[in-house]
Amino acid sequence: MGTSIKEQSILLDTPKGVIVMTGCAHPGIVNIIKKAKKIRPGKQIYLVMGGFHLGGVSDSKLRSIIKEFRNLGVKKVGPCHCSGDRCRELFAEEYAGDYVDMGVGRVMAFES
Repeated sequence: MGTSIKEQSILLDTPKGVIVMTGCAHPGIVNIIKKAKKIRPGKQIYLVMGGFHLGGVSDSKLRSIIKEFRNLGVKKVGPCHCSGDRCRELFAEEYAGDYVDMGVGRVMAFES
């Protein structure tokens, strides 16, 4: 996806739903989720993790993006890398127990 900066994301099918792993989400994190839903129709987006490319974005825009995540049925989130501190704070506030603290060296296991 993308125009000036082309980027791929990884989709993992798990018994709980699809996990979307992004790099830096230059094409737009919401666009990536929408594309994932088209590729895996009828599947829940269980977790979106990786860079959301939202560093420096206003609180109102971040809240709008969080609302879109909810509308798209995203169960859990794990923003890191280029997401920005404020993005992580607002997602953690909204998603509470469904917020995953991501970072270098984090190991996660998923059922196949």
